[in-house]
Parts: sequence; structure tokens; C-alpha cells
Amino acid sequence: MPDWGEIFAAPEMQDLQPNPELMKLLPEFKRAGCRRVLDAGCGVGRHLLPLAREGFHVWGVDHEEPVLEVLQGRLAAAGLKAALLRADLRFLPLAGGSFDLVVSINVINHGDAAAFRGYCRELDRVLRPGAEMFIYVSHRDFVQHVLLPQSQELEPGTFVDIATPDGNLVHHFPTPRELREQFPGYRLRRFETIYAPIPFMRNVRLPQLVFWGSKQGAVVSSQ
Repeated sequence: MPDWGEIFAAPEMQDLQPNPELMKLLPEFKRAGCRRVLDAGCGVGRHLLPLAREGFHVWGVDHEEPVLEVLQGRLAAAGLKAALLRADLRFLPLAGGSFDLVVSINVINHGDAAAFRGYCRELDRVLRPGAEMFIYVSHRDFVQHVLLPQSQELEPGTFVDIATPDGNLVHHFPTPRELREQFPGYRLRRFETIYAPIPFMRNVRLPQLVFWGSKQGAVVSSQ
């Protein structure tokens, strides 16, 4: 089975529409003064490109070199600019409090529970106080729809060999409580489970967690 970089660098993946739950919030983010945006797990630009078109100053981080190469070409073709970095999301080469908005969509469930917690810690670290966090991730109940005879549960909520395009890789599916516990210092703007079409799985509707929160604490102006 191909790895994540091969899957999402494929031409058919470049036509995926951006997440509608994020897109309808862009006016809210603009009104909140968000300018510097991190797309954590940017892939080939499904969300980075629309964010750049809307005038946000966007940084895209991904672990996979092939997708970043594709994204660089797409940015050039569209006449857009963004800063692209290859990095593990658990160890971002970015200063704390750098961003007004952090976006991560269907990314932080790649890995085990410890990796999930590491992703959340880093996303929180690089977001300034008073700024906005938007996370969209598959709910624990998602896995019940993609189990195979050979699927293995390595620890609670962590599975491998499931019926997704990258199902040979380890995935952790958080419960709502588990996700909320990663961001205790946030004022919730929206936090719910929805059943939504999964674009890279023939648009079958499966449970997703939507987290939108404002980081509390002293507000520090971004540069």
C-alpha cells in the first residue's frame, strides 16, 4: 500500500474541495484580526491555497516532501505565496506564539496516542494567546466503520490495517473528551460531532470532531 505522501500527491487528490466547516469561518477569522496562519499538515494545499487567496499570510507544514513539491508548483501556477516547511508536527521549527490562527484538518490522528498528544501540544505552543484554533479530526466512532478482519487495536483508540487509503499506517481516533483535554485553556466557540462526507473515501458520511477555540491568556501582538 502506498504511503501518505504518495496518496496525497496523486493528481486526483489535488482536486479535493476545501473543508466547508473551515471555509464558512473565514469571515469570522478575518474579523478577529487573524493574519498569520499555520496550516498544520498542509498536503498539496487543499486549504492552504484558499487561505492564501483570501489574503492570509500562510505557513504550510507537512512531513512529506512529495506533497510540498506539488504544492510549491501549485502556488507558483496560481501566483500565490506561502512559506512551506518540511517538519514533524510534533517538533515544529517555529517560535512559540507565532500565529493568529492554527488550522489542522484530518491530520493529527496519524500516529499513536502519544503522537496525538504531541501534535496538540505543538499546535498550542505556536498559537499566541487570544488567537484561534481550528481542528477537524475523525472521531473515535469513525473506526467502527473501517475495521477489517486483519485490523489491530494497538492501544485504546489506536488502530492499524483499517479500510482507509492509508490504512496500513497507525491511526489514533480521539474521543471528544480526549480532544478537549488537550486544550484546557481555550474558550470553546464550537465543539461538536458531525457526520460529514469524507472526500478521499467516496464521500461516505462518517463522524468527525469539529473544534474551534480561542486561546485564553494575555494577548500578545503578532509581528
